[in-house]
Amino acid sequence: MPRGIRAEPFPRSSCVPHDSGVRGRAVHRRDRRGQRAGRSLAALALSLAGLVLAAAFVGITVQANAIAREIAGYHADIAAAQAEQAARIAHIAEQQMPDYVREKARDYGYIGANESLIAVEKNGQASGPSSDAGVSSVSRIAQWFAFFFGSR
Repeated sequence: MPRGIRAEPFPRSSCVPHDSGVRGRAVHRRDRRGQRAGRSLAALALSLAGLVLAAAFVGITVQANAIAREIAGYHADIAAAQAEQAARIAHIAEQQMPDYVREKARDYGYIGANESLIAVEKNGQASGPSSDAGVSSVSRIAQWFAFFFGSR
């Protein structure tokens, strides 16, 4: 060391009674370890609580999405049923028209007042009341036998 300079070590201060709440090092270290453990435990508890809450919200969201899909399916079923109902109502309205009723009656063989039935045969003969009605029906049956079973 150079001359004239005296080295003095930095004085260590021990726990001074008049300091406000300052403790000694040994006591302070023990408290720090306990505080660290307490903080770690609190952080772990908060993390676990957050995970539980997140899992609950995820479960609720999944259920809400499933319910939304079911609702969409029900809406599609309702729309299809309404379309089918509209088609049936239109069909019923068409069947209740007078022209439809007359046409169906003609299909079943009914005729209206002042109407008559006229049948046209392929060979050009008019069908009407004649004396050979029995002969023509026999000849028709013979024609059917000839057609299906060959000529005999």
